[in-house]
Amino acid sequence: MRVAISSDNHVDSNQVDVDEIVAQQAEYLRIHNVDMYFIAGDVTNDFQKTVDYVEKLTALTTAEVRFIAGNHDMLHNVTYTELESNLHPQYFHRQQLRLPNWTIIGNNGWYDYSFSQYYIQPASVARWKKALWVDSPLQQPGSDRERMDRVLAQIKQALDQVQTPNVLVITHFVPHRQLLWPKPVRVKTPRHERIYEMVVAMMGSQRLGDLLASYPQVKDVIYGHIHGVHPPQIYDGITYLNPAVGVNKPRNQEWQWPNFMQQWQHQLVVLDLT
Repeated sequence: MRVAISSDNHVDSNQVDVDEIVAQQAEYLRIHNVDMYFIAGDVTNDFQKTVDYVEKLTALTTAEVRFIAGNHDMLHNVTYTELESNLHPQYFHRQQLRLPNWTIIGNNGWYDYSFSQYYIQPASVARWKKALWVDSPLQQPGSDRERMDRVLAQIKQALDQVQTPNVLVITHFVPHRQLLWPKPVRVKTPRHERIYEMVVAMMGSQRLGDLLASYPQVKDVIYGHIHGVHPPQIYDGITYLNPAVGVNKPRNQEWQWPNFMQQWQHQLVVLDLT
């Protein structure tokens, strides 16, 4: 089984022609004999547009396509309750795919401030998030930490059911603090330090990394949410891989290649699961 995974395509923010891009991606997947293509969140800023994108790609490719949602996909036209349901046949949140020697587990994930020094001040982080963070309008039952509690319970339940020797986990948010970017050199003042710590608070959860490390069957973990070049890293015997395309705008140029397709191809993770 040849599996390809991408994340953070942000096709609306990148202002690409969707019909053109899905045709090119479908052809690339065909030429490279990809059996399954997983999207690890953040296709667009609107869940329905993300579904439309997935369906257009599915119509053109021979690969099976599955997707989970990132926080950007959640911004419009979907509720928390819907996100926790089987709202589309190709939606892979809280789903498993069992192969002879591998189990693939999908979960959107979330964040709980545990990467930040303000972890012990959740109310302060929540106030900052409400005022300044992109997904602050999203409605959910309880706090971010409580939402992450539910994510951890879901993933633990899935891992407890695994009967294969190998597991691939696909999630959107960062699952280990060592996977974050180095602190920028410009972070020198108390104000900049506070902003930096607030941002990393919304990146993911160290508790997820700790959970995954307790299951020796977990061999590979895909994550997105954080853009830039992040080479594969190994912690506790688990290989962490980031296939994020990122956003390329005049004020926010994150690509290392001159156009979307080249960036997508070079960031794409391809695994042969034997």
